[in-house]
Amino acid sequence: MKFKTIFILFNAILIFSFAFIFLMPFFLLGAEYSTPFWLKNWPLFMVFAAVLVGFNIFFVLNWRLFSLLESEDWESLGALLVDRVLVRRRYDRRMIRLLVNTSLLRGDMATIERLESALRVGKPTALRRDAVLFGAARMLKNDAEATEAFLAEFVDGRGVDNAQWLLFYYGFVLVMRERFDEATPRVQSTVSAKDPVLALMSAYILGSLCAVAAKPGDRQAQVDSAEAVRTRLSHTFDVAKWAREAERAKGEVHIVILSRILDEASGWLFAAKA
Repeated sequence: MKFKTIFILFNAILIFSFAFIFLMPFFLLGAEYSTPFWLKNWPLFMVFAAVLVGFNIFFVLNWRLFSLLESEDWESLGALLVDRVLVRRRYDRRMIRLLVNTSLLRGDMATIERLESALRVGKPTALRRDAVLFGAARMLKNDAEATEAFLAEFVDGRGVDNAQWLLFYYGFVLVMRERFDEATPRVQSTVSAKDPVLALMSAYILGSLCAVAAKPGDRQAQVDSAEAVRTRLSHTFDVAKWAREAERAKGEVHIVILSRILDEASGWLFAAKA
């Protein structure tokens, strides 16, 4: 739906609601009794007016942003966000995430690095909160060593959104660096995640890459743990339902970056039924 349409509809709904509440006493009670009602409940009308004005101010201030999003003009959107976030130092979370996502779409890793540096100095809590997103962006540079060093700062999970995903990323980077003994306990800890996509990807990596490199005494335990997850999820999801779940998960950029692994894990999930 176009942003202009949303703007018009929301205004229409607010105005209709306001008019309905304002005029209802007149139609139900008549003019004689409606005036005392309005005088007694005037704060309610002030709240309606404040919501209406606030919504319109928000929309006007962000009109260009919404228009660029709608037209998918990523270059102009990126320039606008750089000005708002990096030049004016407005470290609003919504803008930070949008700048990272837009930069990833444009392949502009330099802006993400610039943003990371700015947050590290200006608002480290924001960097910690979205460490998964910044770590995923680093992974795209194919520099596993630098990605590991970055993720290691936040692997304790304190103040991190999607802390289990960050732990998985850290384990996955260790797998990429062939440090399987260190990677296995991290990946093993996310096998029991409530998020089915995270659980499956963890099980897939544990039962394949980690298990292959494990000592003979540990290998079977890892395979059994992975198979238990595959069995549980294959009983919960059929192919169509899982496809919807996977597409839903890809609404997050940090999961899109691992699309190939997710696709492989999805194939593994139903391989036993084939």
